[in-house]
Amino acid sequence: MSLPPSRPHPPDASSSQFLLPPATPPITKRTVGSYLSYPLWKNLWQQAARHRYWVKGAAIAYGTLCCFLLGSFMAIAAASLWPPVAQLVTKLFQQLLLTSAPLLQTVIAEMTEKWQLNHRWWLFLISGVASLGVWCKVVGLTQQIIRSDGDLASHLIPTLRQRTTTGLVAIATAALTLLAAGVLLIALPESMQESAEVSVLGLIRQLLVQGLRWSLAASTIALSYGLLYRSSQKPSARSTPVLPGTVFATALWLVTSMLLKHHLETLTSHHWLFSAGSTLTLGLIGLYVCTLGLLLGGQYNKLVNRYFPQSRSAQSSSQGPPPSFESFTIPKRPYR
Repeated sequence: MSLPPSRPHPPDASSSQFLLPPATPPITKRTVGSYLSYPLWKNLWQQAARHRYWVKGAAIAYGTLCCFLLGSFMAIAAASLWPPVAQLVTKLFQQLLLTSAPLLQTVIAEMTEKWQLNHRWWLFLISGVASLGVWCKVVGLTQQIIRSDGDLASHLIPTLRQRTTTGLVAIATAALTLLAAGVLLIALPESMQESAEVSVLGLIRQLLVQGLRWSLAASTIALSYGLLYRSSQKPSARSTPVLPGTVFATALWLVTSMLLKHHLETLTSHHWLFSAGSTLTLGLIGLYVCTLGLLLGGQYNKLVNRYFPQSRSAQSSSQGPPPSFESFTIPKRPYR
């Protein structure tokens, strides 16, 4: 008669090879080096390649370009309807392309003379509604890409509440983006530029105005990105900080805008064909870079909170101190 096989001895608690990994990473304190760690950035590019951010960023940039073209049609139609709008559009377009401003004035004048009033109104309404619809679709697609992490819940049909939130976020982000672009395109007075070339005090004042302009534009774009990141989080999930990705995307937008601004300031010294072609090419590249930075910023938020989680402050309990022992004692009955 053979003996039953003996059971293996239970693993020793001191041996680390039998211990399971913790369910959640340990709480670590974030430092400046935490945001610049090599494994974090390596995983960021791997996740970008896995989720095909390079292709999705191009699709979002294409949708934004279509929205911009429809918005330009709406602006031209509005300029043909109201003379103050025509002056504003001509002035803004003159700051971008000096040689094409007379062409725009000619187009607006011919549309005002030859087109009927109802046709101009139809062009204004159709282009405005189409641009708003395309922009809402672009914002919704961006939210879905940022929210998606490979699960099926991110690709379900959005509810009415989510569609309403997307529409409000689209309007807010469009207003903030136009405000930032308007702040950057405002031309400084000629007297300030002349005083900067003559005196040191004028140069300091010009530098302060330029710094204030770029700071206001960067803060506006950061607010737009933060609003988009916050609205892209899942309602059922725990809210995570969006500041790291917002700073990353805003810094990338700031560098791209500075390069485009410098290019626009040097257009007068080149031929009009080179100016138009180079502006269009650099504008498309800058739009793609900013869109890609927006998607990478959303993934950067997830990775930072995954690699370096932070503990939240414990909420103070509203209950008072525990009851004393005397409150639980039963008084003795008198003896009868």
